[in-house]
Formats: sequence, C-alpha cells, structure tokens
Amino acid sequence: MSIVVPLDHKQIAYVSYDPDEQCLVVVTHRGHSQRHTDINNDKFFDLLESINKVDTLCSLMANSVK
Repeated sequence: MSIVVPLDHKQIAYVSYDPDEQCLVVVTHRGHSQRHTDINNDKFFDLLESINKVDTLCSLMANSVK
C-alpha cells in the first residue's frame, strides 16, 4: 500500500511511497513522475517529520537511484 504526501510547492504536487519496494515517486502538477529507489522507511519518515519537506525531498532525490 502506497503512502501519498501532498506538498505545498509550485512544481511538485505530491510524493507517493511504497514501503515494500522502498520506492518514492515524485509527481509534478503537470503529471510527470519520477521514481527514486533505495529510499528506506527511515528516510521516508524523516521526510514526513521534516519542517521543510521540499528541502528534505531534494536531499533524498540527490542520494537515490533513479
């Protein structure tokens, strides 16, 4: 079951996370999506708890496998 997190951002609409696959999908308002693998549950929950979710997301994306 995927977890969907809406973001208050001009370009990014939401992220979706599948804990079984450890995959984060970033979806833009234009409907484009990008998969990032090797995102473990701890990293995702850091994103959920972050005050600045966009900065944390950018850090996760920079260190993941596309």
